[in-house]
Amino acid sequence: MEAFSRYLGINGILSLICWVFWIFSPAEGNTIFEVAGSRVILPCNKTNATLQQLTWTMNGFLLISFKPREAIYITKEAESLKMNISLSETQQYTLVIDRVQKSHTGNYTCYSTTSEGVLEQKWQLIITGHEENWNKLIPVAVIVPCVCCLIFIIAWIILRRIYNRHAENGNQSHTAEMAQSEDIYENCLEIYARQQQNYQQPHHYKTRAC
Repeated sequence: MEAFSRYLGINGILSLICWVFWIFSPAEGNTIFEVAGSRVILPCNKTNATLQQLTWTMNGFLLISFKPREAIYITKEAESLKMNISLSETQQYTLVIDRVQKSHTGNYTCYSTTSEGVLEQKWQLIITGHEENWNKLIPVAVIVPCVCCLIFIIAWIILRRIYNRHAENGNQSHTAEMAQSEDIYENCLEIYARQQQNYQQPHHYKTRAC
């Protein structure tokens, strides 16, 4: 029974490890992390073979289709997401997104149909944040430490003054106690001196007549 329990425990741990790796493992293809508001360019495979058709898809849905000597077909979804492809020599057939948003997050695939066959290139685009938020966080990150330092300095000055006042009061009370002790000591000396004088004075006794 104990061996069976151990077997189940080991299998459970191994299953959990495999599940975690499956969740956090990168998707097939290249992964790109971009900040919202930036310009993103997703390249497509280049080939020396004659291109017959090129298509871009997002999460399996058609975005843009292109055939040589024909107009570019752009779906409504691509228009709403403000996507287009570049036909320039340096960035030929690349998918261009001028200002990416969180809605652009997804898996992109470029299919190149040529005389040699079909080539595909996959991209995973992940939007990590918003550009304006970062611009707002920068001043906050600068101001907060300055304010904390200022509060610390003010608190230190206040505590220092309180400590100095307590020290002055302590010195004054100590001085008063010393003065009072000296007065008491002097009074004691005076009393002792008087007693000595009275003791040293001769006593005159009158003779009694018998």
